[in-house]
Amino acid sequence: MTRLLLADDHPIVLEGLACLLQEEGFDIVARCSSGDAAIAAIAEQDPDIAVLDIKMPGATGLAILRDIRNRGALRPKVIILTASLDHNQIVEAVELEVDGLVLKELVADRIVECIEKVADGVQWIDNDALKRVIGDLAQREARAAATRPLSARETEAARLAARGMRNRDIAQVLGLTESTVKMHLGNAFSKLGVASRAELAALARDLGLA
Repeated sequence: MTRLLLADDHPIVLEGLACLLQEEGFDIVARCSSGDAAIAAIAEQDPDIAVLDIKMPGATGLAILRDIRNRGALRPKVIILTASLDHNQIVEAVELEVDGLVLKELVADRIVECIEKVADGVQWIDNDALKRVIGDLAQREARAAATRPLSARETEAARLAARGMRNRDIAQVLGLTESTVKMHLGNAFSKLGVASRAELAALARDLGLA
């Protein structure tokens, strides 16, 4: 029988989830209303799976997941519950190799399937959340790929040019000659595939350079 720890600061959610999972035959070894209580219960009860709210008083679900990963612990596996699609939090959870991620609004329909899959060693992430993650990770990779070819000087010159600075002013800031700045900007324009400072400024905002 799979041993579960449940942690959520909303009593109704916590009790409803516990009742649902007990009816499905899972062994609930601890019910916690805060992250700190969950940490203590994990150490004491050694559950197979911890089902954690992403936001709780004390340690958050993500903080607990991060701690478990940093310690290299094999137990417990972690399922995160989230009430909203905060893509930054979801991306972080996936990067931390969360075992499962379920939207709270879909808990009744998806949580049993999620737990069963996670217990079998399969990562289970809600489809809507997964789409967000894939899109965000692809965007990050595209940004990294776009800036990777630039040298440090080219990046500095491009950043200042995107802020509207003239070559003469960029040269003074970087301690270079105007001709050297012009060369660096020419290289940056070519590598980034832009033809004007306006295009560079727009791209720089997307790349986080501006």
